[in-house]
Amino acid sequence: MELKPIFQMHANGADVTQQLMKNNATIQFKDEDGGVSDELTIKVYGDFARPKYQDELKLWLRYKESGLFYCGTFKVQTTERLDGYLLNITATGADFSESLKQKKNKSFENMNIKEICKMISAEHGLSLKSDFEDIFIIHQAQNNESDLHFLKRLAGELNAIFGIKNNTLVFMKKTKDGQKSEELPEITVDAKKVSNIAIKHSNKLLYNSCKAIWHDTKQNKKREIIVGSGSPQLLLEGRFKNEAEAKIKATAKLDKANQGIKSGSFKSAGLQVYAGSRLNLINTIGGEDDESFSIKSVNHSFSESGWTTSVEFEN
Repeated sequence: MELKPIFQMHANGADVTQQLMKNNATIQFKDEDGGVSDELTIKVYGDFARPKYQDELKLWLRYKESGLFYCGTFKVQTTERLDGYLLNITATGADFSESLKQKKNKSFENMNIKEICKMISAEHGLSLKSDFEDIFIIHQAQNNESDLHFLKRLAGELNAIFGIKNNTLVFMKKTKDGQKSEELPEITVDAKKVSNIAIKHSNKLLYNSCKAIWHDTKQNKKREIIVGSGSPQLLLEGRFKNEAEAKIKATAKLDKANQGIKSGSFKSAGLQVYAGSRLNLINTIGGEDDESFSIKSVNHSFSESGWTTSVEFEN
């Protein structure tokens, strides 16, 4: 049975779905992993009224035969009318408020990463989803840096999934015990049932180990720990509370350095999927790329011809 794709959109609380459909609207929603605001682009033909700056838009995509897929809440940024007939509207994720972008000077002392995220999420009225309660820091400075940039930098150091989706600050582990985290949302995709699939194997340097070095203030001596084995080896120097923290950060640095050995993309009929989710790919040729990947970005396109989803992923 062929499913019928439909959408629903509200503008400042009012349902404008029928008006958009009547004016042959096309919709694109780009969702990216990390501290990048989601983006919504709408093209409307005819006499559709121009929205105002910061008007609130809510978008759902779905198939008539299934439930709604909530894409998010957006704020109108720009509008452009061409030849008095075509109206282009761009909007960005409402979760990325101006307060998140304001530069601050703060320091965090003797707390775990989840507690830091909790403090920041509460300040901006966001819910929190994090599994970093087991990683403690002695001191973490935020110097002339916005909360958004600070969290993005912290996520890079810890090889974490970071994003702000649907009023929730997400700061989750990509891997646990060497495997993709089971706590992340996941989707299974059959490589034979999608189009334009491309998978690239990179010849980038693969590191086999990482050595973490720090000064133990209690014993007043230099200490080191190695995760993995063999060379080439990465070097990580820093201030760590203990051996456990050094091991976790060395593991994160090693995992991050080895990301992108495999990367790819594909197009499909509309999928209910977010960036940052796990992708379980099956039925690749010879099973050579049947494995779990991280979804970097998702681009949904909706028009009279249907709903399509483009996905970019990496290991």
